[in-house]
Amino acid sequence: MKVLQIGMGNNPGGVEAFVMNYYRQLSLKGIRFDFVSMYGEIAFHQEILSLGGQVFLVPNVKKDYFGYVKAMKEILAEGRYDVVHVNMLSAANILPLRLAKEAGVGKVIAHSHNASAPGMLRRILDQWNRPKISRYADVLAACGEKAGRWLFGDQAYEQGQVVLLSNAIDVERFLFSEEKRKAARAKLGLTDGFVIGHVGRFQLQKNHERILEIFRQIQEMEPDVRLLLVGEGELLPKIREKARDYQLEKQIVFAGVRSDVEDCLCAMDVFLFPSLFEGLPFTLVEAQANGLPCVISDRITREVVLDEERVCCLSLENSDTAWAAKVLSYKGCGREEPQITKKRLVAAHFDIHNEADRLLELYNR
Repeated sequence: MKVLQIGMGNNPGGVEAFVMNYYRQLSLKGIRFDFVSMYGEIAFHQEILSLGGQVFLVPNVKKDYFGYVKAMKEILAEGRYDVVHVNMLSAANILPLRLAKEAGVGKVIAHSHNASAPGMLRRILDQWNRPKISRYADVLAACGEKAGRWLFGDQAYEQGQVVLLSNAIDVERFLFSEEKRKAARAKLGLTDGFVIGHVGRFQLQKNHERILEIFRQIQEMEPDVRLLLVGEGELLPKIREKARDYQLEKQIVFAGVRSDVEDCLCAMDVFLFPSLFEGLPFTLVEAQANGLPCVISDRITREVVLDEERVCCLSLENSDTAWAAKVLSYKGCGREEPQITKKRLVAAHFDIHNEADRLLELYNR
């Protein structure tokens, strides 16, 4: 079976993690994923090639609409794909759905990975295009209820037209290890003190400015606390500058994009995630798999909360002081037994070894 994946970018984030987690499993079953990229070298490019997939570079649709259409039509005609799986952060661009349908692809999937989208133009395009999605897509899929309702509407969700595909992970890989913790802290230059962590792209929705404000308040309460930020993005220079203005740069580790995220999680003591909006964030699943206490915004779907005692949802309207106090309340909390954590994630359908079979069933159905 051949599947064409559309919607991955050049920066490893949630969509990219979803696709690759499933591809690593399905490639073992003889399923081939090919990929379309508008941004040059795609995230996980070399791994995709090693698994037997191809990456097609196409013009950016915003800069060369007709070049994009021509390239996509050629890929679809020559590839003879069984499935086209379109991963969507909004309905701003539904062109891949239409082109796949017109090419006669047997199954076209529209997959919602988000629950909001910034920018007036994108909102206008969302409103215009949403009613057209079901015209071109054979399957409506979403990472969770909130993402499904947002892109496809309440009626479609309540009538059972939306298939939920879990943001599943290799749970075993993310389980806590004391050995990994010591090695990661040494590599990152962290002491034995309390470490607050965050994993996410430096962009508006992740709310790094608020993370900095909360950490600034924490520093006034507990000066020996450190902040570990994993990721890159367009807002990174701004956050670095603000950290310097606040004279916090010595207390913050900017770790960049990492291939050892699981080790970085082991180095943390609490996970801070005050996002403005999300679909169902992979990083929170990974953090909970690691046994980390998490302090998150109430804008995030409760579907991701696996243990009410270790995950606290706070309103973004709450003060920085309230957020700081909640983060520090987990000081000394420690981890639970990793195998207990693993059972919880498997039961909640977040283990990739089980969930990959469900996606394969959807492709075959």
